[in-house]
Amino acid sequence: MITYEKATQDPAIREYIARADASLMALGYTEHSFAHVTRVAETAKYIMEKLEYPARDVELVQIAAYLHDIGNLVNRVDHSQSGAMIAFRLLDHMDGDPADIATVVTAIGNHDEGTGIAVNPVAAALIIADKSDVRRSRVR
Repeated sequence: MITYEKATQDPAIREYIARADASLMALGYTEHSFAHVTRVAETAKYIMEKLEYPARDVELVQIAAYLHDIGNLVNRVDHSQSGAMIAFRLLDHMDGDPADIATVVTAIGNHDEGTGIAVNPVAAALIIADKSDVRRSRVR
């Protein structure tokens, strides 16, 4: 079973998040580092817990939030879709349950305001949590 802790400790995931942030820094975008994805994961968890969703959904939203910007590794354009595909590969490689993987990649693929829609509670919590991270330190 995939867990938030396993995702945060996975060397490939950590490398891809770091490289995605480096690409965005080179392009002049705001910070999308471990601080951002961790903050989004914490906020999304808070939302789901306050709304009394099952513990597994809370865990899945944390995983989705941690991975949500990994597609910036490929390109900023359509990063939510490429991120969903990268997340699928990573989570499948971790022997994730297909239903869990589907929930996570659906949320990631729908988190960008230009192309995404809150198609389920995990996606909705991810979108709100992502857009609420407005720390001044994100500006580079």
